[in-house]
Amino acid sequence: MNRYFQEVIDAHQLISDVLGEHDASGDKRLQLLARFNPAFTMVAPSGAIFDHQRLVDFFEQQQGTRPGLTISLFDFILIAEDEKNTIIAYKERQDFPDKPSTLRYSTLVLTHEQDRLQWRHLHETFLPL
Repeated sequence: MNRYFQEVIDAHQLISDVLGEHDASGDKRLQLLARFNPAFTMVAPSGAIFDHQRLVDFFEQQQGTRPGLTISLFDFILIAEDEKNTIIAYKERQDFPDKPSTLRYSTLVLTHEQDRLQWRHLHETFLPL
């Protein structure tokens, strides 16, 4: 498995766990948030703009609010890669037990920080199901 694609898979497992479970210790939330660069930015499918602090606030407020959430990732594309950054794209489907499913197309910029990857910018767009 491509290490960049694996990073996205691993992060989304944590996202699913954080949103789907109430982890009283917050360990999974902290593991998830450690993946994001302090200069992280995001354009959500709604058009809302997130900076790092807004992302932190989102996961703190939404922790455990989506029980049964499952996330499927597919159609990964490596767009560009150099020694400092990697850009990938992928599709993400979110399924809920009591809500309509959603599908989105995401473009992600990862920075190479020493021996680890950090999420630097994410742009998500809703797709029709």
